[in-house]
Amino acid sequence: MIIRNATPEDIPAIVALLKLSLGEGLMKKTSEIWNFKHLENPFGNSYVSLAFKEDVLVGVRALMKWQWQLGNDVWIAYRAVDTATHPDYQGKGIFKKLTLKALDDVKKKEGETFVFNTPNEHSRPGYLKMGWKTVSAIELAVIPTVLYAIPYFFSKVNPNNNISVAQLSQLCELHNHELSNKNTIFTPKSAAYLKWRYEENPLQDYKVFVNKNFYIAFYIKKHKFFNELRVVETISSNENNHLKQIRNVILSFAFQNKCWLITTANKSLFRFRLYGKFGPKLTIRTLTQDSLFINTVFTIKKWRYSIGDLELF
Repeated sequence: MIIRNATPEDIPAIVALLKLSLGEGLMKKTSEIWNFKHLENPFGNSYVSLAFKEDVLVGVRALMKWQWQLGNDVWIAYRAVDTATHPDYQGKGIFKKLTLKALDDVKKKEGETFVFNTPNEHSRPGYLKMGWKTVSAIELAVIPTVLYAIPYFFSKVNPNNNISVAQLSQLCELHNHELSNKNTIFTPKSAAYLKWRYEENPLQDYKVFVNKNFYIAFYIKKHKFFNELRVVETISSNENNHLKQIRNVILSFAFQNKCWLITTANKSLFRFRLYGKFGPKLTIRTLTQDSLFINTVFTIKKWRYSIGDLELF
């Protein structure tokens, strides 16, 4: 078996293997989507390793490049995402070989780094055997919109984008500065990141509401008997000063679109809500000897994440 790094010429074969191994499912698999995730990411190109048996592609392992910040230190991290093994070669350790090689390669490339993901119950044991550790289940706020029926039931709001790139960049800088002073772990935001992650994302129809004071991204998740409004990002220059305005936008849009439940990782937005470990489990593989960072990264209360930072896409 030959293991090597991927090239752009490999993308059609990678997409074909993903379809063969995983099927289409809820996540579409095309060359355009692969390029969006792994080549157009403003954090940088993904690390992608391939396994071949003779001339047949039998395994793929992708780590999406990401950033997390703690204080003034920005950490280059990787997010364990797309992986697939040819059905005829499953159970032969290909996933493990590709993943361990990936860890070794990104460690050599970045030095101090870590890999994170939110694996499901079936794949988590495999990661734990390779040195991943569970931080915690993701904490989320769940808000029944009926608690806020008055005065929002008949109000309407339309997502819009009425500020310049320079104004949005300034908003992101103020937001990042505020969180860095709180000494929490967060993904630093930029206008380029928001455009890539939400506004031009081909995998999900995100709605964006933005002005000079705040940026909100959300989408409607349809369930069998009700709609949920999933708030994936809230950015503000001074959140405490704009909480009411942000809340008004979210609630108005929720009632306008008959969303009877709101979910968000921002526990400050709503007073009347359920807050708990309702999300998937965050797991980490550290590739650093920085004991202070290690102790911090395994404390979920030190994280200030949005749903958009951690949800699969």
